[in-house]
Amino acid sequence: METVIQTRNLHKIFNTGEVSVHALKGVDLQVPEGQFLVLLGPSGSGKSTLLNILGGMDTPTEGEFIYRGTPLQKMSKHQLTMFRRKAVGFIFQFYNLMPNLTALENVALATELTDTPLDPGEVLAEIGLADRKDHFPSQLSGGQQQRVAIARAIAKNPDILLCDEPTGALDYETGKQVLNYLQKINRERGKTLLVITHNAAIGKMADRVVHIKDGRIDRIEENINPVTADEVSW
Repeated sequence: METVIQTRNLHKIFNTGEVSVHALKGVDLQVPEGQFLVLLGPSGSGKSTLLNILGGMDTPTEGEFIYRGTPLQKMSKHQLTMFRRKAVGFIFQFYNLMPNLTALENVALATELTDTPLDPGEVLAEIGLADRKDHFPSQLSGGQQQRVAIARAIAKNPDILLCDEPTGALDYETGKQVLNYLQKINRERGKTLLVITHNAAIGKMADRVVHIKDGRIDRIEENINPVTADEVSW
């Protein structure tokens, strides 16, 4: 399978006054197309910093991030904007929905960023929210809002889905539903899926688990037979 994401000797240093924080320390990673990858580590380990670089929202201090053979550092501003708009879909812990738009309108808004979108209504139906499409975020439960956020990311028809603690604000049962949807998207649509979490149990669902500690990759585990969310307990 083609390598979609590759990092080489990736470093990230944040400078605040006289204080420097070395968030990433030489991260080397390859992610093949269609893989479900979990980035596992405690708070402050560098997971979110890595995800922000992979999403084109931040740049490394040193090293390279390569997307399908092209280093992002060699992309023009226009190419980088197109990468963020078309290649990447983000799913965050706190939904970030537009409060004055309905579920359908929130999803449809994202489709304006790309020229190969999916139908917003069909995507909402696929994740079980056809009957909630005309509801505003305040009229939806937390789990329903997160599913709208997932639909918004999917409707762009991106190459990669980047998820930052997507179940962090949800209860156990609702979190399992969301994880089931994400795994379904990975398996049925073939989307490359990266999920950040501090929850080791979620790693059992992934093809690979990348353990991050103190800005470095500590170890990588492979799951021969990944389980479904219904088989995970935490």
